Amino acid sequence: MRIGLVRHFKVNCEKKAFMTSKEFKDWETDYNNSEVTRNDVKLQGIVWNKCYASTLSRAITTAQDVYSGDIVKSDLIREVPINPLFKSNLKLPYWFWAVTARFAWYTNHTSQEEQKLHTELNAKNFVDFLESEAQREGSENILVVTHGFFMYTLQKELKKRGFYGKMVMTPQNGRLYLYKRD
Repeated sequence: MRIGLVRHFKVNCEKKAFMTSKEFKDWETDYNNSEVTRNDVKLQGIVWNKCYASTLSRAITTAQDVYSGDIVKSDLIREVPINPLFKSNLKLPYWFWAVTARFAWYTNHTSQEEQKLHTELNAKNFVDFLESEAQREGSENILVVTHGFFMYTLQKELKKRGFYGKMVMTPQNGRLYLYKRD
């Protein structure tokens, strides 16, 4: 069985170098609703039997561009929401808000909409679903279009299930990462 993970195309959304906590959250909303820049995704000559995509528009657009069949959309593989660690009118660097928010997620901090444990459960439930559908339908090659931060958790779940492939911390937009299990 082969699972191909693709991070959505690059999003066309500018960000300020410095922002308040509200501006940071507003930026996430803008990012979630922005257009993408398409690129040629090399699918390694594999005939993909099925394609799943996150319900966020950037993943759906990417999936429609790389896969010609029906696309199954799933909230289980949406990007992990990102909230500022605290509220402040002080303009701090974008990287500060991003790093502290992801650290807060990693430690299951209450500032985050989605806790790490919930993200891990989403990945587990999605792979459970993939495996049962693949067995039921006889699908051997499954394409999954999702998001950069979530992909790391999904890769870890695939590794637990005996899939092998390169673990990537920061996946490139519009690139295939292949995981196989014999």
